[in-house]
Amino acid sequence: MKYRTLGKTGIKASILGFGAMRLPLKSQNPEDVDKEETQKMIDYAVENGINMFDTALLYHTSDRSRPGVSETILSEYLKDYSDKIHLSTKMPSWNIDSWEYFDNTLNQHLERLQTEQIELFFIHSIKDSYYSKIKEKGLYEYIDKALSDGRIKHVGFSTHGSYELLEQILTDYNKWEFALTQVNYLDNEENPGLKGLKKLNKLNMGTMIMEPLRGGQLAQNQPQSIQEIFAKSKTQHTNIEWAFNYLWNLSEVNCVLSGMSNLSQVKENIALVDNFFKFTHDDKKILEEVKEKYKELKNIPCTGCNYCMPCPFGVNIPKCFYEYNMDKLSGSENASIQYKYHLNEDRKAHNCTKCEKCVSVCPQAINIPEELKKVENHFGE
Repeated sequence: MKYRTLGKTGIKASILGFGAMRLPLKSQNPEDVDKEETQKMIDYAVENGINMFDTALLYHTSDRSRPGVSETILSEYLKDYSDKIHLSTKMPSWNIDSWEYFDNTLNQHLERLQTEQIELFFIHSIKDSYYSKIKEKGLYEYIDKALSDGRIKHVGFSTHGSYELLEQILTDYNKWEFALTQVNYLDNEENPGLKGLKKLNKLNMGTMIMEPLRGGQLAQNQPQSIQEIFAKSKTQHTNIEWAFNYLWNLSEVNCVLSGMSNLSQVKENIALVDNFFKFTHDDKKILEEVKEKYKELKNIPCTGCNYCMPCPFGVNIPKCFYEYNMDKLSGSENASIQYKYHLNEDRKAHNCTKCEKCVSVCPQAINIPEELKKVENHFGE
């Protein structure tokens, strides 16, 4: 395993982190986690040098009005490794409207993680649309209180927002120590992209990266036109090798979080670190060509984060978008079998009523009802 310093925290972070957002499941219920497989994954990860583990209050919940099970599962399976690992969790930023909420929710985190202090504490997914509101409600005063009473050791934030938002957040508060942003070789010009990464690095902020595989889209089902570009490389690499090594070749990146779902993925990702390679000039040119080709393909930029779920009218929004993207990128003229025959009728796109409740919580700022109409037209009702 390789390690880099996580900014001003001083933590020596494994460059590969374990994201507990997509733990293995026994059924379609996100709370029905396969604990035996999860234990194997965690044991192997720690034994092979991963020391960064990340969770959140709402990971693995079937109802976003209440906490998920990710925090409690990680707490249970990491308790024997407390001297070897660093654990981060996240409080929903969109709900912060009072000290009472902040105080009570923070105590929930502490109880669920079975600790008196959270080492790495995120304000989760700050967005342009409501940042000023939560700031005015007293966000920074609340953080100050929690830092001073010792319940938080290091504080950071995550965002899919604009570069302008990132700058404003950094200007408004000087106690931030790290940040989690989305970067991959397709999403490097926005949200807030490479520009934001360089800004964070300049301020000695720890940098953690989410969605390295863009919700899995860069790992599999690459269109033929993309495969042909990668085939030009003098040294052949897998899709995942291209994606992770792109990030590890950026000196500004401290840790890349990967949402792994089985033991095989943990082993595969750790092997990527062991086989880390430096990009050549030709490698960089190939990725630029791949990026331009993807722009031509125009798919829906959903990463499968599930923030839009559950839909009040039953639509499985991420699944609809995923099958649409995969069908479009495959170049096939036949509608996806997975969508037509394996997605229940009441979960398909045509059930959308355009209530727009999903729009306000989408980190990618997708006009979800409009895109669902596109899905409906593509597959047919």
